[in-house]
Amino acid sequence: MESSVTEDSDKTSVSKNLAALPKNDVYSDGKSKLIKEARYRFEVKNVKESTTAIETAMRKYPAYISSSNLTRENPILENKMTIRVESQYFNDLLQDIDKEALFVNTREVTTEDVSKEFVDLESRLATKREVESRYMNILRNKAGTVEELLEAERQIGALHEEIEATISRMNYLKDQVRYSSINLEFYQTITERIAQTREPMSDKFVTALTAGLNGLLNVMIGIVFIWPLLLVGGIVLTYLSFRKKMKIKI
Repeated sequence: MESSVTEDSDKTSVSKNLAALPKNDVYSDGKSKLIKEARYRFEVKNVKESTTAIETAMRKYPAYISSSNLTRENPILENKMTIRVESQYFNDLLQDIDKEALFVNTREVTTEDVSKEFVDLESRLATKREVESRYMNILRNKAGTVEELLEAERQIGALHEEIEATISRMNYLKDQVRYSSINLEFYQTITERIAQTREPMSDKFVTALTAGLNGLLNVMIGIVFIWPLLLVGGIVLTYLSFRKKMKIKI
């Protein structure tokens, strides 16, 4: 009986431990402050359709596109996209994107643990604020010489800058931890026929024949335009030739 109770207790303990683990996220232990980033390059059947499918998948999660760039260099059509997604859904979105890949060139996932840096920053911030408070008390109570009061003001100014820089760094890290980055490069090979750079001999013959016919047609059109001049010129030449013959007879 005791053995059965012990087994049930162990099973309950294991279930609680499993429940405490992050769901669907193999890139986190659920405790550390991690910056997660993926670099993913793959081939797709159709870039436009895959872009739509990825955007549709994104709508299931707290995610947004921070940049997107579509380019074409024959025969490759490529979309470069950076997605920011809340870290707990990082692996889920990656699995959805996996469905679009026909061939994977690169799939690299990195994590950076910044827990220690957070602790250091929080400690520095607390120390700087404590020192700032002491200088503020000096100014408030006007305890000290004029030089000491001026030095206190200068120190407070410097501490303000350091405190703002520390807070800015902490906010940046919080954002990087909260939202993971997925850098995508997906492409398709365009199968349409690309024009040859050298023209075949048969095409050259057709081009030359067409050019000759066009030239002949242009000449005929020109003749039509100047036919009155040709008619007058013919009459004048006939008249001059007739007069010459008449003079020879005389």
